[in-house]
Amino acid sequence: MRSTKFITIAVLVFAFAAAVSAQKKPVFTSAYTSLGTGCKDLKGGEGQDDAKLCPGVGGYQVRVYSSAEALFINAEKKGTDESSPIVNVGLDFNESKVKLEWRLANGKPFAVIIRVPTYDGREDDEPGMGKKIGEELFVSGIGNWEYISESVSTKTPNANVKARSVADRAYQP
Repeated sequence: MRSTKFITIAVLVFAFAAAVSAQKKPVFTSAYTSLGTGCKDLKGGEGQDDAKLCPGVGGYQVRVYSSAEALFINAEKKGTDESSPIVNVGLDFNESKVKLEWRLANGKPFAVIIRVPTYDGREDDEPGMGKKIGEELFVSGIGNWEYISESVSTKTPNANVKARSVADRAYQP
């Protein structure tokens, strides 16, 4: 009788430990947002540029707007003031042909991956970002994960897989 209780307790402890271990490892998936379709144009007020809002996932939307020298892409949490900068690019960037990849951990977004140009830099008296010299996949954390900020050259073999791996490895629950 006593050994049966010990075995039962041992089995329960093992099952609990296995369940806790299984909960700690997140399941990573992706969802996508086109910055060219389904977006709503917003007219700027006095002293503001026009912008557009694109649908996102997990309560987020994407705001695309410009300044005198750059185009800004941010993830915004609907109904809050929470905004996470994703990337700034040159005004020649055609966002209408871009898909934003959301990385999700257990169905909740924590990072985005976007294909953007790389530039050679510019002199202080030159407008814009400089001459386009290539492309990269930029990995940017959102919300509590804004510390994620890394890029992968599109010339890297399996660049998309590597960019996902960069995001997933940096994720801390």
